[in-house]
Amino acid sequence: MAGDSICADQAKPGPRPVRRYITGHDPSTGQSIYLDVPELKYSQVPGFGEASRSFATTQLPANLDGDSDLRAYLSKDTTASSTRGEIIVPAEDSVQYPQTALGGVNVVNLSIDPGAIGHMHRTISLDISTCIEGEVIHELDSGQRVLLKSGDHIIQRATMHRWINASDTVRARVFAVLLPCQTFQVQGKSLQEEHRF
Repeated sequence: MAGDSICADQAKPGPRPVRRYITGHDPSTGQSIYLDVPELKYSQVPGFGEASRSFATTQLPANLDGDSDLRAYLSKDTTASSTRGEIIVPAEDSVQYPQTALGGVNVVNLSIDPGAIGHMHRTISLDISTCIEGEVIHELDSGQRVLLKSGDHIIQRATMHRWINASDTVRARVFAVLLPCQTFQVQGKSLQEEHRF
């Protein structure tokens, strides 16, 4: 079983690989256990860095019955799959979904290259994003900025933003939990997901 022993990682140059552990229940004893799951899969984000999905569900509250959430995450054929890259997880398992359909939670790791500047974007979600390594600048479309150091976090409420690595020499990491939110209006206009490249 993964996680049966605790040992220190060997020191390697560059950032330490992120490890994700998923818990479950032993079917014969009912005791809590660490599950044997594949390592995180990272996707390249050109000009920015890498991203991986640590976990996702297609609905809230999550349905853990019979490990259906885990099977969906480990499958290559569902919208909650560890291999998918959407920021917001669509409802259920439909690739084509109405913008009003709410999905589940998305847990994301961002590894931001030195000096990288992300594009301005908005998702219709409530995001809890924490700087876990290095320093990152969180910039809003109003021009306001805040410098996040390790442990600092943003509660982001469907705002237009981008991430900037504050260092030209060291990678930064952000860990985010994204929750879908109801569609709402600002200045009489319904907000939509938006990306400005």
